[in-house]
Amino acid sequence: MLGCLVSVAEAQTLRTVAFSGDAAPGMGVGVNFGSVNNFGVPVLNDAGQTAFVGFLTGTGVSTDNRSAIWSEGGGNGLALVARAGSVAPGTGDSENFFNFSNPVLNDSGQLAFAGYLDDSVVDDANQDGIWIEEGGSEPRLVARVGGAAPGTDSTFELLSEPSLSSNGSVGFAGILVGATPIGGSIWSEGDGSELALVALKGNQAPGTESGVTFNIIFAPPVRLNGSGQTAFSAFLRTNDFGVWSEGVGSGLALVVRRGSPIPGDESGAIMSFPGVATLNDSGQLAFASSFIDPNNPGSNSGIWKGSSNGLALVAREGNPAPGTESGVDFARFPDSFIPFEKTVVLNGNGQTAFMAPTTGPGTFDRGSGIWSEGNGNGLALVARQGSAAPGTESGLTFGSFGDDDFVLNKLGQTAFRSQLNGTVQSGIWAQDLSGNLRLIALTGDLLDVDDGSGTDFREISGLDFARGTGNEDGLPSGFNDLGQLAFLAHFTDGTSGVFVSSLVAIPEPSTLLLGAISALGMLMYKRR
Repeated sequence: MLGCLVSVAEAQTLRTVAFSGDAAPGMGVGVNFGSVNNFGVPVLNDAGQTAFVGFLTGTGVSTDNRSAIWSEGGGNGLALVARAGSVAPGTGDSENFFNFSNPVLNDSGQLAFAGYLDDSVVDDANQDGIWIEEGGSEPRLVARVGGAAPGTDSTFELLSEPSLSSNGSVGFAGILVGATPIGGSIWSEGDGSELALVALKGNQAPGTESGVTFNIIFAPPVRLNGSGQTAFSAFLRTNDFGVWSEGVGSGLALVVRRGSPIPGDESGAIMSFPGVATLNDSGQLAFASSFIDPNNPGSNSGIWKGSSNGLALVAREGNPAPGTESGVDFARFPDSFIPFEKTVVLNGNGQTAFMAPTTGPGTFDRGSGIWSEGNGNGLALVARQGSAAPGTESGLTFGSFGDDDFVLNKLGQTAFRSQLNGTVQSGIWAQDLSGNLRLIALTGDLLDVDDGSGTDFREISGLDFARGTGNEDGLPSGFNDLGQLAFLAHFTDGTSGVFVSSLVAIPEPSTLLLGAISALGMLMYKRR
C-alpha cells in the first residue's frame, strides 16, 4: 500500500498500515476501524512491523468491546492480538479486557502491553495487568494488580506500563502492599523467562554502607536492554541519591552517588542529583545530573555516559553549545534537577542525543535545541528553536522542543517532533543518512491515504509518533534502526490512520540489512 505526501516538502514512499473505515483484521464482517480518535500511537521494530491500539465501529461493537491491539509482529500481516470484551489470559473465565495501553514491540515480533479489565467483574484491587504476546501466540500474563510479588510477602498494588527487551524480557515498576516489604519496586524477566525483583524500597542499596536502603525509586518506565539489564535512579533513606545499573553483567551496581566527585573534574565539584539513567545493549548508560562546583557556581549540571567502571562528560552547563554563535552556552539541563524527566537517549553505538536550553546573545527566541553524537564526530546540533524548518514555507522556523520529543537510532539519525513558531502547525522531521533534516509530515499538508493505485488526499490536522528512546532501552519507538518512521495522523474530516515513512531509510529496508547495521555500528564505534 503506497501513498504520497503532498506538501511544500517532497514526495516520499509511504505505507498505509490502517485507516478509518478499513475492515479490522480478525473481526467479523461489518466491523471496521472507527472514524474519530480511532488509533493509539503506533510502534515500529527493525523488521518494519508495527503494532498499535485501535478502536472499532460496526456490527456488534459496544463500549465493552470497541478497543483492541493489532500487530504485524507475527510476520503474516496485521493480526489481532487482544480485544476488549474477550477473556484476559491468566485470569478467571469471566474476567474480560476492557482497554489497553499503547504496546511496545521488539525486533522478534514480541509485544508487551498493560491491560485493564472490565470493572463490572473486578475491582481496583485486581483490575490491571501486564501481558506479553510472542509473535502469534496467545498473550501470557506477566503480573497483575492483587497478584503475589515473587520472593516477597506482598502483592502488587500498582503497575507501570511495561518495557520489552530484544531478548523478550519484560520490565516494569510496581508498588507493593501487604506484609513486608512495602513500597516501590522494579521487576524484570531478566533471563527472558522468570519474573525477578531488581530493587525494592527498604532493601539494601548496593555499593553503599550497611543499613543504607532504597527509599524512592524513579523507575517508570523501566529501562531494559537486550540482556535484560536495567538502570535507574533512586533516593536513599539517608536523604541521599544515586544511579544504579546492571550493565556490567555482575548484578546491580552503584554507578554514581550524591556527594561523589564528578568524573573528569579536579576542581572539587561533587554530584548532587543524578537524573533518570538510560542504557543500551552493551551495558553503557547515560544520564544528566546537577552538581555543586564551588569554583564555578554558573556551571551546575551536565550529561555523562559510560558505565559503573567509568564515566565521561558529554556536555556541561556553561560550556559552548556546538553549532551556535560565539557566546552561546548550554544552560541547565532539564532532568538534572527533576529526576523523573527523561532528557537523554543513548543508541546502540554509545552515542547520545538530548534537548538542552541555551543562554547567551540572541537566545531569547532561540533558547532550546537538540544535539546528537550520531554523526560519529562528536556532539553536533540537530535542530534549534528559531532556525528554518526544512520542507516548509520560507520564513517558518522551529518552536521550542520537549524533553523527550526525539529518537536516536543506531545509524545515528535523529527524528523529532516540533511546533512551528508563530503558527498552529506542527510536524515530524528526521535526519537522512547524510545528516540532513527531511520533513516527514506536517499539519496543514495533504496526505494520500489511498491503499491502492488511486489517490485520496486528506488534510493533516494532528501528528504523533513514539519517541524518547535510543532503541535499546526497551521503550516504545516509532523510528527504527533502518530509518523507517511510523506515525499517527489525524485529518480535518475526522478520520485518522497509521503510516510508515521510508523517506530517510536505508533503500529497500529488509531484515537482510540488520546485519549490515550491526557491522556499521561496530565500525563507527571503533572509529570513535
